[in-house]
Amino acid sequence: MSAVAIIRALLVAHAPLIALVPAARIAAGTIPAGALPAIGITEISGNEQDTVARAGNSLVTARVQITVYAASYPQQKAVLKAAKLGPGVHTGLIAGYEVRSVLRYLVGPDMGDDTIPTFEQSRDFMVTYIEPA
Repeated sequence: MSAVAIIRALLVAHAPLIALVPAARIAAGTIPAGALPAIGITEISGNEQDTVARAGNSLVTARVQITVYAASYPQQKAVLKAAKLGPGVHTGLIAGYEVRSVLRYLVGPDMGDDTIPTFEQSRDFMVTYIEPA
C-alpha cells in the first residue's frame, strides 16, 4: 500500500488534476460508484531489495496503476493528461516515505462500460522508495 499512498499524495497535490477531479474521488483500490470523473489507484507488482546498510530497510520498486473513470471521452483524455503529474522525476519525502523516484511508465488502452456508460483508461508509474523495517 505504500506505493499507492505515494501516488495518491502526488495526485491530490497536483493542482491541474484537482481542478478536474476532487481529491475525495481519488482513491486507493476500486472507486465507489457515483460521480465521475474519478481515479482508482492499485499496485500491479513490486520488487524488494535489501539496502546496502542491511539495516532491515528495503528498497522497493513498485508498478502502480491509476485508472481514470470519466463520463465522456474528452473528459477521460483531459483527466489522464492531468494525471501525468507534470515533467521530471518526483523524489523526497512523500506521504511519509523516502522516495527515490516516481517515473511515468505505460499508458493503457481505451476501455469503458457501455451499460453505465463510463470511459476508462489507465496510466502506470514506477515508484522506488525505502520501506522501513
